[in-house]
Amino acid sequence: MDILELAKNIDNVKSNIAKVCLDCNRQNDVILVGASKTMSQDVIDAVNNNNLLNVLGENRVQELIQKYRDGQNFEWHFIGKLQSNKVKYIIDKVKLIHSVDSISLAKEIDKQAKKHNLVMPVLLQINMGKEESKSGFFIEEIENSISEISKFENITIKGLMAVMPICEESKTIELYKTLKIKFLECKEKYNFEYLSAGMTNDYLLAIEYAGANIVRVGTAIFGKRSYDEKI
Repeated sequence: MDILELAKNIDNVKSNIAKVCLDCNRQNDVILVGASKTMSQDVIDAVNNNNLLNVLGENRVQELIQKYRDGQNFEWHFIGKLQSNKVKYIIDKVKLIHSVDSISLAKEIDKQAKKHNLVMPVLLQINMGKEESKSGFFIEEIENSISEISKFENITIKGLMAVMPICEESKTIELYKTLKIKFLECKEKYNFEYLSAGMTNDYLLAIEYAGANIVRVGTAIFGKRSYDEKI
């Protein structure tokens, strides 16, 4: 991918974020995560060498391992489904795990973090559409899950994460409003910092209606990849 095109895409996304924050009369505290799934090492190096993004996110453990280098000028987040048996490969490479979708996964993260003398920041994934094809906690059970996971010493819950179902915009907005209510409750009760929501097709809605302060944008930055999902 051409470096000028990449830089232009990133500037466009950042400008869109700044505009929606201004329109909503809110501080622009949004963290932009570049979802770099399938991107080549050349692209990762371009991001690094030109300081284009502060955060990159990977959906797949193998890709993150391949792209990770000591001393990179950005931090890595893990944003995809994480299998318990692969936690050990990324525990010392990422600054935030967005996609904790079960207590058993949280337990394994705690176990591996302890081995590295780390306290790993995580977000708990909410399945807003209650879709069988997606993992995550249902919104009505999230506080019980917070209570259980908070018992682990080497994991700290920093907030919530959600992927919306594919649906009409009006339904997406309704779900984001519901998510915002729950996040604000958790923010007050548990001092949560982050709500990670919104991808290429809906990141502006997530900022406006859910109050998201982390968005995970792939296609709008890196272009269409060899798969149909818009991340």
